[in-house]
Amino acid sequence: MIKIGIELGIRAPLDAIKRAVQIADSNSLEYFLVPETHPKVFGVDALDSLLKMSEKVNHVKLGTGIINVFSRTKEEILESVNQIHTKTGGKFVLGIGTSAPVIIEKMWKMEFKKPISRLKEYTKFLKMNYPGPVYWAAVGEKTTKLAAENADGVIFFLKPKIQISNHIDMINYTLGSANKINEFNVISIIPTFFEENSNQAKMTLASYIGANEFYSAPLANAGFKEEVEKIKDSYNKVGLKDAAQNVGEALLDELTISGSVESCKEKICKIIENTRLKTIILGFDLPEDKYTDDFFEKLDKLLKSLQ
Repeated sequence: MIKIGIELGIRAPLDAIKRAVQIADSNSLEYFLVPETHPKVFGVDALDSLLKMSEKVNHVKLGTGIINVFSRTKEEILESVNQIHTKTGGKFVLGIGTSAPVIIEKMWKMEFKKPISRLKEYTKFLKMNYPGPVYWAAVGEKTTKLAAENADGVIFFLKPKIQISNHIDMINYTLGSANKINEFNVISIIPTFFEENSNQAKMTLASYIGANEFYSAPLANAGFKEEVEKIKDSYNKVGLKDAAQNVGEALLDELTISGSVESCKEKICKIIENTRLKTIILGFDLPEDKYTDDFFEKLDKLLKSLQ
């Protein structure tokens, strides 16, 4: 049976994250992930936030979704994840990834050098010293295959359905000789929005596609080349709001869920019926001031309806 989890977006403040994890826990979700970009720019320190919540949940499994392997040493990550793993009684998963040059070089002011080698090095070290699972964030085919060889699961984001299906075939083929198929988790984070119009969904997609080649290039290769080029061109020349106007309905339907609580439930159930994923994470990527009482009421209602 497919498992369900949630995460708030990269701009969510700690108070919103604490409120959301309690809702996730009370509805007995499988996962609650905390993403991280740069806590001094926006959002939170994912490991610090999870440590603060680690003794306050009973059912939900906490995790990072994701942290990069540049801004911390592997020893620093190990110390934090072992603390969280212990305090949660083992209900913790570590999601790590390379991030992208736009984040590492521009925000962290670090060299984006040999990212895959660094990811493999961190994974080998962590798996020798940390008892929990290590998942990789993966966008392209090469990294996905390496995740099957080195990690315990893979986390997709903004990946079209046909690519997910093809990559699951590749993962299963890679795992076959190692007898790891039943142990390997395949997760996709799906941006989800409680709104009757698609403005916020379009803004979210335009921000990732316009600023990050790691997402725009695979989407162009998946049949959205003309749309991706328009979004990137508008983003670079005019800005985010104009770029969002170039996000079409086909791309929205392929990558996001939006609508009323009832509509979101129907779309989620349809995905569950038709997917080969093992886990779906509903990602509520909003501006900081949009995590209101109304949002949390709708979130609780949605999660109760999915039980």
